[in-house]
Amino acid sequence: MILRAYLFFLCVIIIIFAIAYVKKSRETVLRVASFFGILNVFSLASILGIDAIFVLVSLILLLGIYELAKNYKIKYPIIFAMAVAGCYLLMLYFDSYLIYCIPTFLLLAVLTFAGTLNMISNPLYVYFLGVLSLAVSAASLVVLYTINPDTIWFLIAMLAFNDVTGYFAGRKFGKTLIFKILSPNKTLEGYIGGLGGLLAGLILFHTIIPVLAETSLLQNLILLSSIYIFGNAGDLLFSKIKRSVGIKDFSNFLPGHGGILDRFDSTLTVSPLLFMFLHYMK
Repeated sequence: MILRAYLFFLCVIIIIFAIAYVKKSRETVLRVASFFGILNVFSLASILGIDAIFVLVSLILLLGIYELAKNYKIKYPIIFAMAVAGCYLLMLYFDSYLIYCIPTFLLLAVLTFAGTLNMISNPLYVYFLGVLSLAVSAASLVVLYTINPDTIWFLIAMLAFNDVTGYFAGRKFGKTLIFKILSPNKTLEGYIGGLGGLLAGLILFHTIIPVLAETSLLQNLILLSSIYIFGNAGDLLFSKIKRSVGIKDFSNFLPGHGGILDRFDSTLTVSPLLFMFLHYMK
């Protein structure tokens, strides 16, 4: 299943890269190149097994911690890193209780959207963000692999469908701005394009790569709604965090995307919800 998915996305990436190169779209070329790297890293980790997934997710978490500590100018970054990493490891060790952390994760997301920029720019807030959001999200990603190794592939691919189709639809047809202050580049047309991409992804995962072959219509609707709503909400949530500390990107670690948190914001937001979905499906 992984090999089939890898070959399919490799072909798609090559086609998009070729078109972008011919049209001399530097930003698109960088985005495609970054995604190609991410595709290879996750493919290799999935093949190697749970230990490789744990190392990969832990690395993403640590880089995310570094980006937050740097941008928030935390005085004692080691303490911050130890607090988040410690909670992450505890959640993995007591993974049967991870489901009870999801409500606090959702509560923090709501408070972030509802809170003022002054509240979010407070260094104390970033500790809550690290423990109640990043640690929960990273632990959920690792546990998702133990439930079904294809799940991480599915999540990354579906969010890529949403991002890529939304990006191109927004650039080609985008006129209606709906988050002028929070995320001025996002348009209604782009969001509609993203929804179309998710629908295409569902069809793909029912046919060529039949990860969802045994799911019902209701389950598919829940999955689609969760990924679409919370994937885009994650992007807006981290956009508000960036705005509160006055930055455009968390770092320049990934060309075309920015930092680790810029690239994996949606993944980290959706993973606890997908974990909850699979938990109650069992």
